[in-house]
Amino acid sequence: MIPTTRPAVSVVIPAYESQRTLAGCLEAISRQTFQDFETVVVDSSPGEAAESTRRIVEGFTAVRFERSEQRLLPHAARNLGVARSRGELLAFTDPDVYARPDWLERLVAAHRATGEPVVGALACHGGRWLDQGVHLCKFSKWLPGGPPREVDMSPTANMLLPRRQFEVAGGFPGDQFLGDVTLSRSLRRQGHRLGFEPRAVVAHHHLHTLGSFVAERYTRGRMYGHLRLDGTGAGRGAALGWLAVTLPPVRLARILALVGLHASRAGQTGRCLATLPLVAVGHAASLAGEAAAYFQRLRFP
Repeated sequence: MIPTTRPAVSVVIPAYESQRTLAGCLEAISRQTFQDFETVVVDSSPGEAAESTRRIVEGFTAVRFERSEQRLLPHAARNLGVARSRGELLAFTDPDVYARPDWLERLVAAHRATGEPVVGALACHGGRWLDQGVHLCKFSKWLPGGPPREVDMSPTANMLLPRRQFEVAGGFPGDQFLGDVTLSRSLRRQGHRLGFEPRAVVAHHHLHTLGSFVAERYTRGRMYGHLRLDGTGAGRGAALGWLAVTLPPVRLARILALVGLHASRAGQTGRCLATLPLVAVGHAASLAGEAAAYFQRLRFP
């Protein structure tokens, strides 16, 4: 039976073949110091994976399971979870993420102090060289540490905002893997500040091999290139300009310098230096994907 009282927060989690990490994710959420919340898991896994996911969720009495027979991309699943949830505030995280006990408490406090969306910090779960390098490549901007500050984008692994702001911004584009980029831009265009709370921490469990990491970075870079061009209605001239600045090593050097700055602020300079070759490979793959998108626009305007 669904409770008649509305919770303050709805935690929305998409799932697709997430059996390896989902139980740990839900266990961490069950230990939150802030208790006025509900959790909604939206699953679109096929076959036995769907049944396994259902069994995991049913092991947590306070978690609601929503099943889609149709395969949903992560942001489409989040939109469905929002539609089935009841909280005034929406918290987004992923099934391969483990929240610290004070995660929700700190997100909610930061929001109530400003009324704005809040972005939490992302730590790395796992001590392998590959884990640490993957994490610094993907999430250096949101490492725990440093003062609260404004950021330009929120990953959906750790974000909280009011339902009304989410709806006015148009939610997530469900057909995009980079829907968090689009939502963040929409919120900022409406005048909202994305406030970073470095003490609201979740740990990301990376499951990559070296090959899958490089392939993902290339694919995401290509998606970002198309998103940049399509979002501005850019034609061949803009594509040529972006291609010109993406191919030389100047952008890569700048990105690696920013990763070093972010790591230093988080007290992780040593870890950054140790994994720098992998971080460089990941960002180079992303830039190669971007370049491919710009080149495609030149060929097919």
